[in-house]
Amino acid sequence: MVWVSAAAFGVAWWLGLYLLARDPRKPLLRRAAVGLLVYAAAVVIDRLAGSSPWFDGVRIVLVCAPVLAFSGVFVRLLPARAVERVDRVWRVGLIPLCALLAMPAAGGFLPAGYLLGALTLLALLGTMLGMLGQHAEWSEDSRRSAAGLLTVGALLLGLSAALILLGLNVLPRTAMLSVLAADLVVLGLGIAVVDAYDEGEALRAGMIHSLVISAATAAVFGGQAALALALAGERPALVSLLFGAIAAAITLQVLNSPLQAGADRLAFASDPHLFAARVEMRSATEALLRKGGALLRKGGE
Repeated sequence: MVWVSAAAFGVAWWLGLYLLARDPRKPLLRRAAVGLLVYAAAVVIDRLAGSSPWFDGVRIVLVCAPVLAFSGVFVRLLPARAVERVDRVWRVGLIPLCALLAMPAAGGFLPAGYLLGALTLLALLGTMLGMLGQHAEWSEDSRRSAAGLLTVGALLLGLSAALILLGLNVLPRTAMLSVLAADLVVLGLGIAVVDAYDEGEALRAGMIHSLVISAATAAVFGGQAALALALAGERPALVSLLFGAIAAAITLQVLNSPLQAGADRLAFASDPHLFAARVEMRSATEALLRKGGALLRKGGE
């Protein structure tokens, strides 16, 4: 089942970085990215820890963290009149309370973990219901599909997280975590649609381009570790190598533009005009992927 875990990890890691790379200054994207990336880390830790008793409390915390993050995402999607007030309660009230509960839960005090789970699930459900107030505004534009994705994703995420927290063995543990990945991906796609609409951008071409290149790169680099696993058996060092290779390959692809900008800043420090020209070329390429059809039509007029 290591292959299932690797696939779930790769998709969550890619989508988390993709949302973060869109604009890390936006709380909406930042919180969604944190939820996906924490989940990806949970998959790796769960795979390495196996069925160790000491990991039960840590598992609860790692399952609750994405739920808490996406409750914060829904806070940013509440009707405008309530966003700032509820967001302040979420930041200065709910997060510190969850952090206080997470410490004893991670240490093995399971009642604190169950209370943490109940609190985060209630926060997710409450903020999702509040977001439904936006349906009237979203009913006549492309965000209507995003509202459906977010609602379904939140309900499935809450159900999957509850099953894991209650220890109900509906499916094997690895399979349950993989189902959680599907729920988070649905939520992530909904957030990407909302942000693309707000920015007036086309989403499909740029997202598919990023996914295809990231998947191909991860297959090339991760495939070597996978071959070693197939030949030598599942060992912690090889499992770590597999996940590390996948994470590195996807990170280099998704964050290619800021990494290139940092390298150019060092390499062309003595030639600011060349550095500015390269920045402009990269910006034009990204704009073509995000707003390609509109830009081409505008250029042809």
